[in-house]
Amino acid sequence: MGFGILLVVGIMGLVVLSCPPVAESAAEPPAHFLYQRTSECSFQSNGSEAGSGPPPRVRFLDRYFYDRQEFLRFDSDRGEYEAVTTLGEPDARYWNSRKDLLEDRRRAADYFCRHNYGLAESFASGRKIQPTLKIAPSEGSLAQNILLICTVDKFFPSKIKITWFRNGKEEDEARVFTTDLIRNGDWTFQMAVMLEAQPERGDVYACQVEHASFPEPVTVQWGQAIPQPAGLMS
Repeated sequence: MGFGILLVVGIMGLVVLSCPPVAESAAEPPAHFLYQRTSECSFQSNGSEAGSGPPPRVRFLDRYFYDRQEFLRFDSDRGEYEAVTTLGEPDARYWNSRKDLLEDRRRAADYFCRHNYGLAESFASGRKIQPTLKIAPSEGSLAQNILLICTVDKFFPSKIKITWFRNGKEEDEARVFTTDLIRNGDWTFQMAVMLEAQPERGDVYACQVEHASFPEPVTVQWGQAIPQPAGLMS
């Protein structure tokens, strides 16, 4: 599984326009309009571990927004400005006629993105944070038909494998549901994997996690403890 890094630099402006009220009793508050520009770098690896193999694919986006709606962008994959709405058409035509400007934007994937990637990659490639693991039934679950939730939080890097077991046997994937990978905003991730279960007396359910921060798979259990097969940790 590849890894991705996104760097964003934003320039934001807030313009406040005040309109005179039509009548004192019908005065409206000032209207607010937002003009925003973001420069984004996305990196996608070729599937090898960070720091090895060919360099990642780099994409540079220069995006412009008015009143929360994107109207213009430069995409390094296209190599020119593109109007997203009719508001951006005049700027796209003008800036695409500026060969010097286009050449500078086309080089941004190197001098802006790859330069910053070199700084971020040295930090991210060796960073490993062990996740916290917890199993709990969902609220409202019935005794004979429950939804078990294995929550795995605060881990880095993002690549992770989570597997459900019942009495040492891997559960059917058709009964397992996984949330999307969630970014916590602090360079860590979280994920929840749910299992539709019909527990019987003596059953032990286990959530096993494989992650780069663990020397071997780690397991948390739910239910009455019984002897576990080799490879599962209590």
